[in-house]
Amino acid sequence: MNKKFLIKIGILAVLVIGAIALLSVLLFAINPIVPTDIKIVQILEKNKDDLLGIDGVIGAGIARNEIDNSIIGIAVYVEDNMTNVQEIPSELDGFKLFVKRISQASEFEKENMIIRKQY
Repeated sequence: MNKKFLIKIGILAVLVIGAIALLSVLLFAINPIVPTDIKIVQILEKNKDDLLGIDGVIGAGIARNEIDNSIIGIAVYVEDNMTNVQEIPSELDGFKLFVKRISQASEFEKENMIIRKQY
């Protein structure tokens, strides 16, 4: 093969790989990949006053599937006698909210609430 042709192909390959790498960096900078648990922590911190301002809400954390422990949304823990559950939104920033009476919460869930009322 012609040496000049191979050099041109090599330069073209380097330019294409460089462009792909640059595009990847730019896309990551615009929309970084954030783990789901970190997103939930950020959402709960952002909405802390609104959620804890609902009468009967005790706290909130990460809701997990009992079978495989995967994250399924946000758990909102409420007093057992709470009657105004409809005041709790059904989702926050794309995450479904699961309302759970505090008497049904495990000790692990109680200890791992991300936000909670201070008494």
